[in-house]
Amino acid sequence: MEAKDKNKAKGFKLKDLLKNKYALIILAVGVLLILIPNSGGERKKESTDSEIEIPAFTLSREEERLQKQLSKIKGAGRVSVLLSVSGSVQRQLAESGEETLVISASGGEQVVDIYYVNPEYTGAVIVCDGAQSAQVRLEITRAVCAFTGLTSVQVMVIAMA
Repeated sequence: MEAKDKNKAKGFKLKDLLKNKYALIILAVGVLLILIPNSGGERKKESTDSEIEIPAFTLSREEERLQKQLSKIKGAGRVSVLLSVSGSVQRQLAESGEETLVISASGGEQVVDIYYVNPEYTGAVIVCDGAQSAQVRLEITRAVCAFTGLTSVQVMVIAMA
């Protein structure tokens, strides 16, 4: 009787797997889904480790961001923004004495950055529909000063034609 149970157990596994093709297919797909994301994620990680991202500063993007906020000010109406800056994005390097430190990234060497310095704002011209109102001019000037770090003397708010 025990021999019959052993044969039945062996036959049970093979027969059930062959009979339940759907279960076998689902099991195979499950295993594949588990393995595929891990291998893809590792490749992605390797490529990003070797590349040091540089923070993007574009004057047009900053003007657009400021324009969107200024147009929300009550009474401002349509708004156009022109910002001026001095210089460009500067990269400050990690230095040890007189030598620049480097790190190995995927077999290559790259400079270790401490931080990036964005260009300094030197002035702003804002043209808007509501510039006839002293209150609107004041609020726009304050917002521009807060956004850029400029003084009110460096900000011109002019009525739109």
